[in-house]
Amino acid sequence: MFSFEFLAWPVLRDMVVLPVVVVVLCTLLGGAVAHRMKAAARNGRFSEDSFVGVLLRSMNNLPTVCGFLIGLDWAVHIAPLSDFALFIASCLLFTLLVWIAATFIQRAICQVIEYRMGADGSPASTSLLLNLVGAVVYLLGVIIVLDAYGVSITPLLTALGVGGMAVALGLQETMSNIFAGLHILLTKQIRIGDHIRLEGGAEGQITDITWRFAKIHTVTNNVIIVPNNKLAASIITNYDMGVTGGTSVEDVAFSVTVGVAYDSDLDKVERVTLEVARDVLARLDPNLDASEGAPTAPSVRFHTFGDSSIDFNVNLHTTSFRGQYLIRHEFIKALKRRYDEEKIEIPFPIRTVRMKGSEG
Repeated sequence: MFSFEFLAWPVLRDMVVLPVVVVVLCTLLGGAVAHRMKAAARNGRFSEDSFVGVLLRSMNNLPTVCGFLIGLDWAVHIAPLSDFALFIASCLLFTLLVWIAATFIQRAICQVIEYRMGADGSPASTSLLLNLVGAVVYLLGVIIVLDAYGVSITPLLTALGVGGMAVALGLQETMSNIFAGLHILLTKQIRIGDHIRLEGGAEGQITDITWRFAKIHTVTNNVIIVPNNKLAASIITNYDMGVTGGTSVEDVAFSVTVGVAYDSDLDKVERVTLEVARDVLARLDPNLDASEGAPTAPSVRFHTFGDSSIDFNVNLHTTSFRGQYLIRHEFIKALKRRYDEEKIEIPFPIRTVRMKGSEG
């Protein structure tokens, strides 16, 4: 005969109903707290760019998970479990709690680092910092769990210290790249998204700095891999880090050379050229102040009486180094179209040849 005592109401109540109710209530309470936090972040009470907003964003659904774990721990203790089962459940819950806490701390630290490093408006996310922070935080979590379970961590720390020295001696090049990458990030002389030119002539946009190398994306859609220690020791031109009055600004200047016929009205040429330049800049780079008199306004400077034309430079500005290529392209097309409308000639090279001894 089978016994159905496990279906009796007192057993079901103590083993199933009460634990489930406790877990559900605690989870709902944690979800309510998480909802209130998200609402506070959305309604403008805390700006997403503020320090508190960064922490709220890093918490995400942490209160819901914490509520679930608290309810689960409570349910384990109120259920009639054996001492061994209670010990195993407590160990698993403690390990899960440490893992969740480590995840939250790692996420919060990474968010704060990105917030601090991106305060000047530049992208700040890098593989190097995120990986280092994650490794340190989770290693501390493992040490805490082992210590809580009674495992002596002193020999482990000693072994890690000795092993770390051996690894550092054997991997000097790798360690040099790691510390060079940290130096580059912390000094902010090169930031993610900056367009740089190396002393060897290679140039492109920094897309990532890993623990060993930096990735540079070129205009021709290739990727240059440069070891961090080589990058730190190189002479670099950073086109996205101009400084005016101690404040970093995004201003890249470039020029386009144009020539017009000798019989052209130069005042008219200057006026028409500046109008075209302002129209193109307003369309392609609306964040740039191209109004007359502004430091970043376009300008025309005549400089040479050429063989067949009067040559001048059109000096333009943009807020992005890569933006100059599209602006130059559109400006040349728009200027040629406007010159044709205004009957301003861009002459072909002309040479007059006189033969020795010829008449006339």
